[in-house]
Amino acid sequence: MELELRQETVRGWETVCRTTLEQEETAEAIVPDARPDIWQVLDGQARLLLQRNEAQDGRGELAGLLKTTILYQPEGGQGVEAMEVTLPFSAAPDLPRLTRRGTVHVVPRVLSVDVHLLNPRKVLVRVGYCLELEAFEPQNRSLAAQAADPEQWGVCQKTGQLRTLQTVYVQEKAFTYQDTLTLPAGRPDAVEVLRTQAKCTCTEARVIGTKLVFKGEAALQLLCRGEDGGLFAEEFHLPYSQIMDAGEESEEGLCHMDLVFTDVTCTPVEGDRRTFQVTLALQAQGVLRREVTAPMLTDLYSTTHTLETTEAMYPICRLLDQGEAQESARETVETSSVPSRLLDVQVRLGRLTQNLEGEDRVLTQEAELSVLYETEEGPAAASRRVSLSHRLPGQGEGTCLVTTELLRDPTAALAGEGVEVSFALAFRWMCLAQEEVPVITQVQVGEPRQAEGRQPSLTLRAVHPGEDLWAVAKACCTTEDAILAASGLESGEVAPGQMLLIPCKSR
Repeated sequence: MELELRQETVRGWETVCRTTLEQEETAEAIVPDARPDIWQVLDGQARLLLQRNEAQDGRGELAGLLKTTILYQPEGGQGVEAMEVTLPFSAAPDLPRLTRRGTVHVVPRVLSVDVHLLNPRKVLVRVGYCLELEAFEPQNRSLAAQAADPEQWGVCQKTGQLRTLQTVYVQEKAFTYQDTLTLPAGRPDAVEVLRTQAKCTCTEARVIGTKLVFKGEAALQLLCRGEDGGLFAEEFHLPYSQIMDAGEESEEGLCHMDLVFTDVTCTPVEGDRRTFQVTLALQAQGVLRREVTAPMLTDLYSTTHTLETTEAMYPICRLLDQGEAQESARETVETSSVPSRLLDVQVRLGRLTQNLEGEDRVLTQEAELSVLYETEEGPAAASRRVSLSHRLPGQGEGTCLVTTELLRDPTAALAGEGVEVSFALAFRWMCLAQEEVPVITQVQVGEPRQAEGRQPSLTLRAVHPGEDLWAVAKACCTTEDAILAASGLESGEVAPGQMLLIPCKSR
């Protein structure tokens, strides 16, 4: 018959897939009637707006918009014009273990923006991007904690603690930030906003009671045309604070937040060339991990019956290391002509990769540096791709979760026939070891043990190397307490070679 085992349930979420999907969208676009013809394309910048993210059985369903702003010089004129091209995108990545009960977190990155002039009224726009995906499924695992009625079958049992770094919370929250922004004194009136760029960072996330509180700031950069026709860039930093539900039995843990834009609008206030109404719509993706401890049955035997146990492998996770490091860069973007004045600088983070070099792990972040500047001949643009790396010594094993973030606004300075761009990058990592441990899942009670002829009431036995008192008692089919009493010992600590008196268990 089957021995009843009392179960402990470990609840949480399981990561069923981590993958990166790279795609490219291409479209031809016509210059709007209100805009002049294109003589030369200067620059293209895109922002990805994720507007749909759903979990389906075996796949994810993602969709959104790639809003690309093209800066160009018009034919027969001076200055800079802008046009916006919207490219819809969709993706249905295969995620075999995902179900509709699951959740997919997405970190989008624009990798490249290429704009080719087909004729003065038409351009070909090509945007490369990647979607870093992590799919989660709710997980309830049962763990045998102890035998339900050990005395009935003469069962001796050994229990312990299973410890694992468990994802206990996966949640999303959509929120909208609205504000009215005014250009600072010293800036001219803005006749037109040519380009809007936005990014958002989370500076703090922690559990307070049953709530997850997170805060940070959104940075909004406007490239404007002034009354004199000249261009200028202005950046605004908008703090935010939000609250998420974190469950009924929440505790402090390792919290990670990703923030993804779903919409960005910046509208000049009618009749006021210095004030703008801004709306930022975002999706917050929160993951909380903490060490979970659960009782587990590690071994058992019966002094009166034979037992047959069945085991299975139980997955656990250990935190190997976590940290943050800063890497700074100062790179020169070469220009085709001598710049006289800087207009704008952008740093776009692209692919994030990691490679093993011996026992070390090397994290590498690609970035594209773009500058817009004035020359004697008029406005011009230049760009350069660079990479920043950070080495994690001795972290070649396990799985490493990595995020990067620009720590501050990039700065730029004229440097001869080029522009020197400086920026700082934060690498944040968490290295995890995925393991499996054997656990008892089922116990069958067999026939009663039979005495083998006439036996003495006590026998003398030495402790073998590697044995503890439990192992001796199990091998001799008796109990630890019986051995301690027969041997006159108060402590259960035994040493190899130590002689013990083993009582014969009555049957």
